[in-house]
Amino acid sequence: MKIGIVSVTSQPCWGGAEIYLNRLNAFLNNCNDENMESWLITGVPEIEKYDNGSVNQIRLVMPQVEDAINTHGIKNGVDVLFDSEQTQLWLDKVEEKLSNLEPFDIGIIYLQTLFFNDVEEVLKRLRPYFKHLITTSFDIESKVIEKLISENKRTESLLETLDRVKDDVKENLSVSNDTHLMKSQNIPQIKNHLHISHFNRDVLKLLKPSDSNDYVFQPILHKKWLENIDYSNHYQLIKTKPEDYTIGVINPNSRKGNKIIAEIIAKTQYKFLILNGGWGAGDEFNNYLISEYNTNFSERVKILNYSRNIISFYDSIDAFLFPSWIEGYGQVAQESITRKKPVITTNYPSIQQATIGKGKYINIKDYHNIDVWLEAIEDVYDNQGYWHFECNDGALMILNRMQYQGNEFIQWLQQIGGQPEKLESNLRYNSLPLSE
Repeated sequence: MKIGIVSVTSQPCWGGAEIYLNRLNAFLNNCNDENMESWLITGVPEIEKYDNGSVNQIRLVMPQVEDAINTHGIKNGVDVLFDSEQTQLWLDKVEEKLSNLEPFDIGIIYLQTLFFNDVEEVLKRLRPYFKHLITTSFDIESKVIEKLISENKRTESLLETLDRVKDDVKENLSVSNDTHLMKSQNIPQIKNHLHISHFNRDVLKLLKPSDSNDYVFQPILHKKWLENIDYSNHYQLIKTKPEDYTIGVINPNSRKGNKIIAEIIAKTQYKFLILNGGWGAGDEFNNYLISEYNTNFSERVKILNYSRNIISFYDSIDAFLFPSWIEGYGQVAQESITRKKPVITTNYPSIQQATIGKGKYINIKDYHNIDVWLEAIEDVYDNQGYWHFECNDGALMILNRMQYQGNEFIQWLQQIGGQPEKLESNLRYNSLPLSE
């Protein structure tokens, strides 16, 4: 079975979606099914000294994108792609390339960054080159989540809140028609939809129901994430001084709690290792610290622009701070648990799923209460042995989930492609693939 994944962006961009799609491509090419072949079709070039992702990529790069990346760097350069005119031009290149190839059995189309006024027009152009289409898009409009948080009762989940106020949300937020993110999901003309979290899928079911054949496939990790780590033993070194304890942060922007992070830095003695993130705001965060506190705390706060070896980032920290109030999934939180590092975060449903219930969670209703965050960090620091055990247990649960979901996902694709399902367990932890 030949699969094509169409995404205008991919690695070396290092936002969550770009990483997920590369991991998906690598997984399909390394799933121990000799009949499986996958190609990622993207508009981003390879860049030296960056992680360029998995094998089997068809890079269709427009000259203006090359020029913008050379001038402004990868993070800002790819912004050229994000408008309807550029999408049109890029799709011209895609059609030209695909017209010279044998049709793919399945096309997985990532619509979120294809900035096009008519989603159906995009799919109409791609249909001739794929026998079956699957659409995917990962995020929900922030105004929907803001509404749910404002209406949420402390004793109920956000999904229960949505079930209670869904009519109001539908009426006042025009979810089905006017929102960019959600209009590219649950498209009625397409039967098959791929989701990244159960919460997002269930939100779509309530606000934009369809009769589609849905599957939730959470991010999967390569065997290198399991190297040099002993899951048979939960013990880790206990730090006895706060000034020797390092807290990691990735992408300190407003949605991921930049002001909360800054205040925690100002009110504690811990060290902080901050990674800018693919679409991150490291420079802006540094400037905010200086404007708010007249210092960037450089003696104990280090901001990294990029890490080609992301595993080394997690291995350099003692805990991971992730004060995000909205996430498509929360991939970095899952990665932290997998490397046995405690996560201090919110109880946002997708993040809870990513961390498999093994994080230190702040109720979303307490999001702006800095004392609650400080107490949570203190708990993780004071009870390091307990949280090391929780992380080790959580990592094993994540590995088990990945194997189970990986097998189910292959069967889902075989069902769509009309091929006989292979019910035996093909996958092994040492074959869970990601880019090297």
